[in-house]
Amino acid sequence: MSTLTELEFLLVSNDYATLTAVSGGAKKYGAKLALVPTAEAARDYLERKKIDGVFVDMQVSETLGLIEAIRKGSSNGKVAIFACVQNAGETTATLNAGANFVMRTPLTVEVVALHITIAKDIMLRERRRYFRHAVNLPVTLKDGEGEQRARVVNLSEGGMAVRAARGLKQWTVIEFALELALGVDLSGKGQVAWTSSEGMAGILFQTLHGMGHGYLGAWLAGREQLSRKPEGHENPG
Repeated sequence: MSTLTELEFLLVSNDYATLTAVSGGAKKYGAKLALVPTAEAARDYLERKKIDGVFVDMQVSETLGLIEAIRKGSSNGKVAIFACVQNAGETTATLNAGANFVMRTPLTVEVVALHITIAKDIMLRERRRYFRHAVNLPVTLKDGEGEQRARVVNLSEGGMAVRAARGLKQWTVIEFALELALGVDLSGKGQVAWTSSEGMAGILFQTLHGMGHGYLGAWLAGREQLSRKPEGHENPG
C-alpha cells in the first residue's frame, strides 16, 4: 500500500520508442504496465480495471476526448494522467482536458521515471482512498424504509461494501453507524453506489460525524502496517 512496486499503469500508444521509454521507467520501480494502441481500447480497459496512472501518447487519435472521458468517469476519475506531446503547442489543450503532467517526445526512461516519482504521492493517496480492506463488522443502516442491521464486508477511506437482509436501493442516501474497534465508533451518511441480487451494496461516504475521518484514517494506517509485517519478516532490512 505504500510502495511504488504496487502501482499499475496503462500506456495508450502505438509508437515503439514511446513504449520502450515508458516500460523502462515503470520497470525501474517494478510497477506493472499494460499497453493499448487506441483511445477506444483504453476506454474499454479503464471501464474494467482500476489503475494508478495513464500514459497517453497524444499522437494517437481521439486522445483529448479520452482524457476528458477519464476525468468524468467514476472508478478512474482521479487517476494520474501523463500526456506525451510532440510539440509545446499541444500543452495547453492537453492540460485543460485534464492531464496532470505533460512530457515532450521523444521520451527517455529517466524522464518517465522522474515523473512517476513526482506523481507518487497523488497515486498512493488515491490508492488508499479506494483500496478495500476485508472486514466482518456489524453496522446499523437507516434509510427511508426504516432501520436494519447488516454486515460490513470491506472498508476503505472512501466507502464500504455491506451485506443486508433487506436490499438497499441504488442512489439512496443511507445513515450508518458501526464500531471500528473497542470504543471507536464511526457514523455518518453515504450514498448507495451499487447493489447486487445477493443483497450486497456499495456505499460511498458523504459525511463522517465527529472525529470519524481521523478514526478511520488511523484504523486504515494500522491495517496497512499489519498487512506489510509478513513481507518484512520474509525480507529483513
